Formats: sequence, structure tokens, C-alpha cells
Amino acid sequence: MRKTLRGGTTYHLKMHLVFVTKYRRQAITRPILSRFELFFKETCLKWECELLEFNGFFDHVHWLIEYNPRDKYLRGANNFKTVSSRFISK
Repeated sequence: MRKTLRGGTTYHLKMHLVFVTKYRRQAITRPILSRFELFFKETCLKWECELLEFNGFFDHVHWLIEYNPRDKYLRGANNFKTVSSRFISK
């Protein structure tokens, strides 16, 4: 769905992120995956983006995010990587 900024500018930007465990170790279980999903939904709300799809397997996680053009693409990807590694460490 296209969204409009002030001034009439429309945008439809999506980011597909895939995070893989180190050495492709099978460390992600179903309970961990469901906690990841809740965590990333909350993170997206805080950063004013929308989590469109989320899925994962034992060794990687996929998610599709729609984000605002005011946020830089690379900054957003790095922020998600940082936040997710901190979440895993806990």
C-alpha cells in the first residue's frame, strides 16, 4: 500500500532482511522464533515502520519491512542487526 508524506510525495519502500546464525548452527527453536516476532513487531512500531512478513527456520530468520523514506535504508538494516544481536545475547 502506498503511503503519502506531507507535500504529496508518495512512497512504497520495502526491505527484506535475512539474518543467519553463525556457522549456520541450528539454534532457533519455535519458542525463540515466536519471541523474535513479537520483539520485531514492537521494534517496528518504535521506529515507525511496518513488519509485513516474518518467518524463520532453525538457522535463519526472514522479515519484510515497509519503511519511511525519511529513514536511511542502511541505517535501518544496521539498527535491526544491532537490536537483534542484543536480544539474542539476553
